[in-house]
Amino acid sequence: MKPSASTTVCVVLAAGASSRMGEAKQLLELNGQPLVARMSCLALEAGFEAVVVVTGARRAAVEAVLPGFVHTVYNPNWATGMGSSVHAGLSAAIELLPELQYAGFVLTDQPYLTSELLQKMLGQLQQSRAPGIAAYYTEGLGVPAIFASHLFPELLALNGQKGAKPILHKYRESLQSVPFPAGALDLDFPEDWERFLRQEEL
Repeated sequence: MKPSASTTVCVVLAAGASSRMGEAKQLLELNGQPLVARMSCLALEAGFEAVVVVTGARRAAVEAVLPGFVHTVYNPNWATGMGSSVHAGLSAAIELLPELQYAGFVLTDQPYLTSELLQKMLGQLQQSRAPGIAAYYTEGLGVPAIFASHLFPELLALNGQKGAKPILHKYRESLQSVPFPAGALDLDFPEDWERFLRQEEL
């Protein structure tokens, strides 16, 4: 049974230029589905009421492959870093659902992420009094992460390259966490993607 999806939105951060990859990693296809579309579908399957995709450098190309249920917001400041995309995505989510209680954040380049993990995180957070929940892997707490509404003002104040990392660090003692070792995989360079595809074929 899926957790209650009342007033929950998942924000897919897909505004980057993927300069090190040499092509839009949001559009790399896994089983015939662009990663940004795949992540949007996972969020909906996990029980989020709505999905907001933040676009930027590859706006037209990313919007062209999104499922019809997705809401999009363009971040004109995408080049300043992840913080501006968190702000843009959460602002759009609150406008969409003014009574928003939980906002999730995911990246497009975590190919091992499943709807089951997102669903577990959402349900676990809703049943707790924690300010949020985050995945735990090699570098500590990271995305995917879901935050309760009382942290929204701090999320909206973010800027710069680090995204929500400062907030995850600030509240690390009170946040819920779930292990997600495969979340440590970075798809930054072409060889990262090729290595992942080879592992999938084994």
